[in-house]
Amino acid sequence: MLKALIVVAMLSGIVVVAAAGRAAAQRSDAHEDANSARSDAMLGTFDRYTPVPQDNVFATTPGLEQQARRSTFTFNGLAPIFYNSNADLTPSGGTAGQNSAEFSPIVGVSWSTPVFDLPLRFTAGVRAEIDRFTQAPSADFDKVALSSRLQYIDPANDQAYSPYFVYAPRFDFDPFFRERFATRQDLNLGVNKTFNFEADFRRVPLSPDTLAETVWSFGVTVFGQRRFRDPQPSSWAFYVIPSMTYVISESWNVSLGIEIMRRWFDPYLGFNEADWFIEPIATLEFVLPAAWFGSDRNARLFGRPAIDLQMAYEQNWSNIPAFSYSAWHVGAALKLGWRF
Repeated sequence: MLKALIVVAMLSGIVVVAAAGRAAAQRSDAHEDANSARSDAMLGTFDRYTPVPQDNVFATTPGLEQQARRSTFTFNGLAPIFYNSNADLTPSGGTAGQNSAEFSPIVGVSWSTPVFDLPLRFTAGVRAEIDRFTQAPSADFDKVALSSRLQYIDPANDQAYSPYFVYAPRFDFDPFFRERFATRQDLNLGVNKTFNFEADFRRVPLSPDTLAETVWSFGVTVFGQRRFRDPQPSSWAFYVIPSMTYVISESWNVSLGIEIMRRWFDPYLGFNEADWFIEPIATLEFVLPAAWFGSDRNARLFGRPAIDLQMAYEQNWSNIPAFSYSAWHVGAALKLGWRF
C-alpha cells in the first residue's frame, strides 16, 4: 500500500509539472503571437515615410509585395506602452484578470535584397524585445527573434499573389537576458494578396510600385505553420489575416487587421490541446511632419518619427478551459526607422 501511495504521489507530481510547463507553452504561443501581431500592425501601417522591415504578417504593409531595387538595411525602434486588462492571463470565466501597464520596447535590424535576376526577394532580420508589467512582474521576460523570408515578387505588379516561405526562430530569456528558458522555431508557408484603390475607389493600375497612388488598400495573408518548441509541445497552425488601410493625409493613416488562427498541439503527457484564436487590431498613426524638424533631411536623420495609437482585443478558446483567456490592449507607441 505504501509503495502504491508513493507511485501515485510521483505521478501526481509529474502531472503538475507537465501542466505548469504546458501553461507556460500556452502563454508563449497564443499570447506572444498576439503580441507580435500588434507590433507588426504598428510596423505595417500605410506610412510612406518611415522605413519598416519587409517581413510582416499584414499584407497591406507598404512595399511587402515589391521587389527590392538593391540590397538595403533597415533599422527600427518601437517604444509602446499599453494598458493590459489581463496581464496574468486569468482563464475566461474565472476571476478578473490582473490589470497592468505594459512596456515592450523593440529594436530591430533587417536586410532585404533581390535574389540575382530572379523574381524573388530575400529578407533576414533580428529583433530584441523586453516585456515589463507594472502589476504582474511574474510575466516579465525578454526575447530575441530572428527571421529569414524568401518571397516571390511579380516585378511588374505589386498587387499580385506573392507566396513566401519563412524560417523564424525565437529565444526567450528571464529578465535582463539572464538565462534562456524557451526556444521555438517556426516554419511558415503562405501567400499575400493586396488590392489597392484611389480615393474614389478606382483600382490603382497595376505597376511595380503603386504606393504613391494608393489611398485605400485591402489585403489578406494566409499561411500554415509548423512550430518546434523546447520545452514541448510543438504544434501546427493555420492563419488567415485580413487587413485594410486608409491614408487620411500625408501625416495621418488608419489600419485595421484581424489575426485568426487555429492551432493544434502535439500530444504531450496526456494533453491534446486545440485552440481557436482571434485578435482584431485598430491602429491610428500620426507621422510627424518633416517641417517640424526643419527639413526632410533632418526628419530622416531622426528616423521619420511616427506616433501610433492602438486598440486590440485578443481571445483564445481552448478545449482545455484553463488555457482559454481574453484581454484588452489600449496604448500608444513611438515608431522610428532608418534605411541605408
